[in-house]
Amino acid sequence: MNPAGQSDDSGLPMASSTEGAAPAKLDPQWSRLAEAIHRLTAQHGVKPGRVLVLVPYAQLMEEGRRAWGLLHPGGFPPRFESSRNLATSLQPFFPGATDLSMDMARDSLVAASFVERVAKARTDPAIRALMVSRLIEAATQLAPAAAAIAPEQRLAWANSLQEQLRLRPTALHWESLLGSLALTWAGTSSFATDALWGPAAQPGILADAMLVVPGFHDDPLAKALVRHWGERATVLPLIDQADDPHLGQHAHMLRCADSEDEAQQAAACVLTRVNSGLAPVALVANDRILVRRISAMLTGAGVAVRDETGWRLSTTHAASQVMALLRAAGPNARTDDVLDWMKLAPAWNDAQIQRLERAAREAGASRWRAVLKTPALADVVPADLPPLLVALQPPRTLSQWLTDTSTALMGCGMWDPLQLDEAGQQLIRALRLGRAGAEELLAVSQALTQTANVEDSQKKQGSGTGGRMSLSALGDWVQNVLEGASFTARHGADPLVVVLPMAQLLGRGFKAAVVPGCDEVHLPTSPEPPGQWTAEQRMVLGLPSRAALAEAAAGAWQATLATPQLDILWRSQERGESMLASAWVQALPAFSRIAVAGATGDHGTDRRPMRSLVAQVAPRPTPSASDLLPERLSASAYQDLRHCPYRFFALRQLRLTETPELDEAPDQRDMGNWLHAVLRAFHEQRGDARPGEQADRLRLDQLAVETADAMGLNADESAAGFLPFEAMWPALREGYLAWLAGYESRESGAGPRFEMAEVAREVPLGPWKLYGKLDRVDVQGSPEGPIPLVIDYKTESRARTLDRVKEPLEDTQLAFYAALLPQDNLRAAYLSITDKRGDGPKEASTLWVEQEDVLMAREELRKGLVHDMSRVAGGQAMPALGEGQACDYCAARGLCRKDFWGQQ
Repeated sequence: MNPAGQSDDSGLPMASSTEGAAPAKLDPQWSRLAEAIHRLTAQHGVKPGRVLVLVPYAQLMEEGRRAWGLLHPGGFPPRFESSRNLATSLQPFFPGATDLSMDMARDSLVAASFVERVAKARTDPAIRALMVSRLIEAATQLAPAAAAIAPEQRLAWANSLQEQLRLRPTALHWESLLGSLALTWAGTSSFATDALWGPAAQPGILADAMLVVPGFHDDPLAKALVRHWGERATVLPLIDQADDPHLGQHAHMLRCADSEDEAQQAAACVLTRVNSGLAPVALVANDRILVRRISAMLTGAGVAVRDETGWRLSTTHAASQVMALLRAAGPNARTDDVLDWMKLAPAWNDAQIQRLERAAREAGASRWRAVLKTPALADVVPADLPPLLVALQPPRTLSQWLTDTSTALMGCGMWDPLQLDEAGQQLIRALRLGRAGAEELLAVSQALTQTANVEDSQKKQGSGTGGRMSLSALGDWVQNVLEGASFTARHGADPLVVVLPMAQLLGRGFKAAVVPGCDEVHLPTSPEPPGQWTAEQRMVLGLPSRAALAEAAAGAWQATLATPQLDILWRSQERGESMLASAWVQALPAFSRIAVAGATGDHGTDRRPMRSLVAQVAPRPTPSASDLLPERLSASAYQDLRHCPYRFFALRQLRLTETPELDEAPDQRDMGNWLHAVLRAFHEQRGDARPGEQADRLRLDQLAVETADAMGLNADESAAGFLPFEAMWPALREGYLAWLAGYESRESGAGPRFEMAEVAREVPLGPWKLYGKLDRVDVQGSPEGPIPLVIDYKTESRARTLDRVKEPLEDTQLAFYAALLPQDNLRAAYLSITDKRGDGPKEASTLWVEQEDVLMAREELRKGLVHDMSRVAGGQAMPALGEGQACDYCAARGLCRKDFWGQQ
């Protein structure tokens, strides 16, 4: 390995080598414990191998064995066990159908069954789902107290407490009911630690003496076992809780600007300690989100991190895959939901997904239902995709859901990757996916229905028992299970960094600890008691009070301050809100020095490596690309060249076009496309028939509805996005019909007649080709013969449309469209269609805005286009102009870096 302080190729520090290090020294805390074991063996006349040492958490088991081995390498050592590990070694635990198992998959079914019996139809499903969550939370908080009661006495214990918790006049009904249910549930359950009350665990059989090492938090089971073992049991704290006035004076303190600054500085502190030969370094998880960010930085630096706290299974990539499938299968799923799921599923390749996404965005189909209803998208939807999603929509029993979900995961190619992924394996076990897991939950459901009203239970959709669940109810159940399960990754034997709670620093003997999140929010001196219990109820139930929680937190803080090398960090603001350091941090002598220095900008020694950067002004780009000339030009492409040569280079030559967003609701662009399609269908079917205003009105209304359905604008009946356009439709229709009547009756009584709509044209112009689609072409009679009328619909603001025709040589669009037609004589106009109506001649709802000099503008455009494109072909530089309104909403603005040009 590299020596301390040396960096790898990425510039990140590496851990220093431990070869040739001095032999490990025994921690004084464990020396005291070893002496106590010797006294205990002498007092009871037993051998060390017959002493049971009960430690507060599993990580201390190996610490105790290692410490004893250093002091007494020969003979049988005492048995170091945690209560849960000891119970598991004595007897495997199989929870009963209604037992509180601490497994959300089972407990949610049981809790739903209990709530269904007491609430029935008196509350709506959303309230019942909340009650289920609150019931599980309350029962879980009561579980330690219930497990501390011998199994044969547990029911009597719960019944006695029920009398003390009866509804008070000021109590809330549902809260009291849930508390009573939780107590009954905990009092009638069996627990994994019940084996510690069995025959094999009796004093003199399991061991001749027991030494209990308490942790900082109260352990009701350990206290109960001490009473049960009587004189054979001894309690010995691992550390002396007496306050040491010198604690914390050696701590390195850092006040950070925000959470990202705190994460970076904490990672730098960890790397500094590792490179100083102090590994493993303890990283205290006061703020889990912050610590996950720090862990990611350390892993990126090549540092082995072992996280003993774990994180929610719902935050893993495996969980996101399953939830993506359930969201995509929803009847009102967004197109983005389906695309996100497809990108996670191996069943479809990138080309298929990109083709579907591009087509859906161009069509503006924001809902998956709209994609399936749009005929133009039928060819880009994979044939096996809709059946897979549709199969997951009907309600069914939970056991059938689990089987069908497994089948769907196999069908989309997700199953095998989940089985190969560590988090995926835990997810499959937690959700009981597959036949064996489904049969387990089916047995639980059947047992519950046998003790409840079968008919009522099965009629309640999504009740969580043997009844049928909707897809939405299944999604809630899956989310709750994944939120309640913890994922802990497997790590190597020798990590450089160990992530752990502050309370588990006890007895670990770390030489260095980094403690981020020491602010008033994440490190309070008086933690808020969990749950909805009142102070009186907590005292009756034996739950830890606020004072007890504060005492435990203070003990953990004292143990943290005893670490030989310590880094304490906190942030001064969070999301714009000021934050103070924890009161414990403010009480340290070193804090006053930080506070005084902070006024001058010194918040502590920053251990991040410093780099000098020289500010450079971005030059204005002037590219040339004569070898990337487009063969065909549209009106908008040539308009880009006229507005800004660099925009043409980026969007037309490099083809860096923006991808349309899949908006939830139809926007102005959708409204314009819809109106264009309605008018096209109207005139193509009507031709020159002119059946009358009432017939035209009815036909327009019919086409408006049919076109909206065909475009998927009404695909989601629960959405109201298209309602504003439907509300303005009568005004648009009446204004258009009024204009049409006058338009068709003028010009010698005959008026122009409709010729064609959505006309695609392509004409050569020198070495280039001009192409475009004309909204509409009419024909008007004249003494010289028929004259084409090029009409372009505009649904933009009226003022913008009028501005287009003020300068004929600046009006690229109509001149370009005119160049697509071969006739020497023609007319061109914009048809402005809005829902605004006024009294002036230019304030009609539909207004004809003609470009009078279109022939002159067409000739000048042809000359200018050949000249401009010839210069581009000759390698002329294409600078970014950076002027005018063209820059305000330019898609290439971020590429030309206009905002970083500086003063030029």
